[in-house]
Amino acid sequence: MPERSSTNGTAAAVTAGIIRTSLGVLAAVIIFFPLYVNLVGGFKTNGQIISDPFGLPNPFTLHAFGSLLTKSGQFWSFFYNSVIIAGGAILLTLVCSMSAAVALSRLRFRGRTLIFNFFVMGLLFPLTVAILPLYLQLRGLGILGSRTGVILAEAAFQLPLSIFIFSGFFRDVPWELQDAVQIDGGGIITFAVRVLVPISAPVITTVTIITLIMSWNQFLLPLIVLSDQDKFTIPLGVMQFQGQFTTGWDYIMAFITISLLPITLFYIFLQKYIVAGLTAGATKG
Repeated sequence: MPERSSTNGTAAAVTAGIIRTSLGVLAAVIIFFPLYVNLVGGFKTNGQIISDPFGLPNPFTLHAFGSLLTKSGQFWSFFYNSVIIAGGAILLTLVCSMSAAVALSRLRFRGRTLIFNFFVMGLLFPLTVAILPLYLQLRGLGILGSRTGVILAEAAFQLPLSIFIFSGFFRDVPWELQDAVQIDGGGIITFAVRVLVPISAPVITTVTIITLIMSWNQFLLPLIVLSDQDKFTIPLGVMQFQGQFTTGWDYIMAFITISLLPITLFYIFLQKYIVAGLTAGATKG
């Protein structure tokens, strides 16, 4: 009986492993097949895409990529706007979320738990719920249609998660370090600048990457805020470019491939820091 139970357990484990592997392969195919079609489509002519949309280019051509990068100034305009908005959102998110996290995790005052929970509740509300009040508020501030309006909105929606991550990390820093800084005559700002910031590199990197990915791929906020095509970001540029070249699938696919390339490479090379930062924030709580 023990041998039969062991054999049954081994067979069940093997079956479970096969099922997990099969589901993983199926999920990978579903996710990566559209990316494959888009990638190879950029190296085809429009006729090749129509006649053989899923096959490899025969022959390979760089005409679509070359035209976009050398002759079309629109792509570089979209790229510049995305970089400016993402950089502004990252900077504002880091400054505000770290400041709030320091106060909520290192200062003892009545109501700090309530305030922390208020920020965390922001994770429960989707962007679509706040579009109308956000539009009215930006219009009232006179920044509707500007990059500043997009930066402020993106940073605001990124604050709940960022504050949650930073607070979890800061909360576990030994209080003896803060007491030592106070004995030397330093306050909470000195402690934050000289102690918390230097040891927070993994968490800062995590928040930076998450904010960058969110901002780079954001479509709805720029669509609502921006009206001038010269200020469009890459996601809006893809929409506009597709409208101009409805039948030029080679140009459309090349544009999408180039748009995805920077953020994809950035994520591939820095994904380990996301895991490290999220783990640090989760365990230090």
